[in-house]
Amino acid sequence: MENTENTQQANPGQTNPISAGDDMEFGLLMNRVMGGASTARPSDKSANDVQIDILLGQATNLNKMNDQYTQAFVVKGTKALYELLGAIYSYALQIDSSPLREHVLQRMRDSLMETHGIKTQGNSSWITTVVKFILPNDRQTAHTYARVVQIAFDENLNGHELPAYIRDRGGISKITATKESEEAAKAVKDHKTEKLSLTRKVLLANAKATKLVAGVEPKKYLNVIPEGKKPGSFDLAICVKVGSEMKIVRFLQVSEQLEASVLSAIAETTMPDDLVQIQTKLDEYREALGIHNGWGMEPGDKGYVLPNIPALTAAPANATVDVTLAVSGAVSSEPSSTADSTSTQ
Repeated sequence: MENTENTQQANPGQTNPISAGDDMEFGLLMNRVMGGASTARPSDKSANDVQIDILLGQATNLNKMNDQYTQAFVVKGTKALYELLGAIYSYALQIDSSPLREHVLQRMRDSLMETHGIKTQGNSSWITTVVKFILPNDRQTAHTYARVVQIAFDENLNGHELPAYIRDRGGISKITATKESEEAAKAVKDHKTEKLSLTRKVLLANAKATKLVAGVEPKKYLNVIPEGKKPGSFDLAICVKVGSEMKIVRFLQVSEQLEASVLSAIAETTMPDDLVQIQTKLDEYREALGIHNGWGMEPGDKGYVLPNIPALTAAPANATVDVTLAVSGAVSSEPSSTADSTSTQ
């Protein structure tokens, strides 16, 4: 019997199918074409791979050199700089505590002028003088160091504490920038506080001269002060304008906080930013009204006289006050000839 498994022949016109063995041979052929080899291992590298590794290795070496530089010069240099600033600060404190302080500082100023032609300003701090004397040839560095020393002095540090103080706060530029921002914010806040105080005084002085008077009905008077809060200096009125008349709906007794919000709005929208101008015109207004105490005047204000003590100059009779502060209608008025110089409010 004929073995049909070994002697099968293809029918005419038919294509033999590709066997699994043919697929394997094709794959090996393509592997050789692409540069591979059946004997290749993961650890085997071409010459190009070796060159690339060498180049990348150089970057690693440079990174190590940078670390060495940072440690040798930047880190150690920064540490030495902070220690130097601590030593300068200790030296400044030594001068500040010396009984010869003023003589030492004057000798420093004289030396700066005679030797280096550096004139210290009248408003320069003593710390600036000391640091300039140490670093007369580097103005910018002296300015920076003086800022750091001043911060240390304001923070009540000692010389040994300063290096760690600088390091823990991010360095010299960080603490000086922070200090400048704090000072700028404080200056703005102080200006607003003073402006608010002057606005209050202007309105209290205006109360002396005003002729607008309204009777208060108890049922129309509302206390809106929250429990535990202090009352303000002024009462507020809720009014409705009807034609040419102003009808008063309610009077309100308010807290210091609510009053401050109202006064702040008045100050920011109607008062000039020049505090000297406001104070000067307020002094003129008070003098014209004969105000020497009370009505917002405090000890130390120009023209202040203790209560029940006659003023040296009498209040002018029928004087026209022409004081133009920015409070609309709050200042310009014509005071009564019976102004009382000892009235209090």
